[in-house]
Amino acid sequence: MFTQELDFKTTDLNTFPFPFRSDNYRYSNDLRKLEDTNLVTITPEYELQVRAKRRLLDEQPEVRYQSFPHTMEMQWEFLEMVFEMAVEKYPQHFELIKNGDEWTFKNNILKEEQTFTFGDPSTLPYEPYDFAGRHFHQDFVLMVNREDNFYLEIGQVSYAALFSAHWNTGMSFDEIHGPVPFVSRNGDNLIDRVRKFLLGINPGEPWTRINWNLMANRWDVNYETMDVWEPQRSLITPENAGKLVRLRVEEQKFYRMSRSNAILFVLNTQFLPLEDLQLRQEWFDLTYSVLQDIPEAMAEYKGIAPYLPQSVEYLRRVDEKLKNQALQTQEG
Repeated sequence: MFTQELDFKTTDLNTFPFPFRSDNYRYSNDLRKLEDTNLVTITPEYELQVRAKRRLLDEQPEVRYQSFPHTMEMQWEFLEMVFEMAVEKYPQHFELIKNGDEWTFKNNILKEEQTFTFGDPSTLPYEPYDFAGRHFHQDFVLMVNREDNFYLEIGQVSYAALFSAHWNTGMSFDEIHGPVPFVSRNGDNLIDRVRKFLLGINPGEPWTRINWNLMANRWDVNYETMDVWEPQRSLITPENAGKLVRLRVEEQKFYRMSRSNAILFVLNTQFLPLEDLQLRQEWFDLTYSVLQDIPEAMAEYKGIAPYLPQSVEYLRRVDEKLKNQALQTQEG
């Protein structure tokens, strides 16, 4: 029913946003200023990810893309912003030719070209936001500021973790994050702090943070397909967890749009099978330690409780094997 056999994973470990810095679990916002303010990134998996993203969007358009009618001006602002960033950073891959309101965008990687009238959505095959987002592997969520809160008004989401454009569009920032069981390490309301922080972001000064999860033989889990993916989680065993369970890392970037004043959330999601953690011993050790330390309520919130023990047992067996090999080498 849904395309999930999308055989890509991070192959350039130097660009993988590994999430753990200590060997125990702590929930925090970890916000920091972006050094590279350009949101466009071309990874070795770019073409595979973009084609997979488009396939998911086409299979479930109402689930993965939602917008309100009054957002059209913001959609054009987003299109202009992301296309100009693409051309600035990768002129060999993207071109944007402007002749008054007649624009032509070229994606040389995918060998695609589209001429359209800026401001006229009838000249595009999709809404402007949806069309522009389909040229990049990230997910894009736009939230509008009203009454000291943010409300989700446009969403293009293909690699979700208990989230969907269909389910969450219209919700406030607080409503979306309401289920978080542990919001701070010292008792204060972390979600409230993050929301207030986002209110202070200025145009041209984006910020970023890292979020992580595990995925059990899936690339996304949204509420609408729970009947499909929930039973699959019980199929994970210590024997197959290395291949089927992936460390899912979401590099979140936050941009204040200069004209609409909305906040654009750019979600760069990368996947690494547990078995590939052995390629970086420090990553393996930290992940093994952190997964053993996750509180039960947080494991439930992240949706990983049904297969977390099997994943930890897989890592324990690998750890034991590696230590035995090291011991044999020393003795030899």
